[in-house]
Amino acid sequence: MIARRHALGAGGLALLLAACQNVVPSRVLPEDGTIDLLTLLRGKPEHRRFAAALQVSGAVPRLGLRSGAVTLFAPVNEGFDGLPAPVLALLDNPPVNPTEAQRALVQPIVFANAAFGLLRFEDIAARRNTVVTWDRARLQVQPSGGRTASLTREGVTPVAGRAPTAITRGDVLAADGVFHVTNAPVLPG
Repeated sequence: MIARRHALGAGGLALLLAACQNVVPSRVLPEDGTIDLLTLLRGKPEHRRFAAALQVSGAVPRLGLRSGAVTLFAPVNEGFDGLPAPVLALLDNPPVNPTEAQRALVQPIVFANAAFGLLRFEDIAARRNTVVTWDRARLQVQPSGGRTASLTREGVTPVAGRAPTAITRGDVLAADGVFHVTNAPVLPG
């Protein structure tokens, strides 16, 4: 009787192990400044499209400790839904070697959502709630809570029917900068 129970246990264990081989465990990445921005964004499924935008745009060399700290306004995937179909196609299936034309479609979006320097909420407040983006535009960041804020690009009229861009969770720290989770990308002017 004991041998049979062990045999069934071993068989059950074998089935369990076989089933587990098809499951990819999700790993929670620390947001404490120990992992670089690109790795952190790629490890978060909700930022898959923005990570792809960084790659397609050719902006990856601007990231990393050698380039200096960077601040990103990182939209969640659903925030991109209203963008033109060719842009969405690039973000959903990024090419390994994007062409100049493909880069030109995506780069303005990335540059409108990135700034040089490590700009946490306290740093932005010290700059009169203004951030200068890679495309030299000014973003007004109006805090609405401890780690939330609204974003407005100076000189751009809000689109009727489109929800304002907002930081839904700020100050996600990486080794080479910080990112703020947004509900949608800041659109270039």
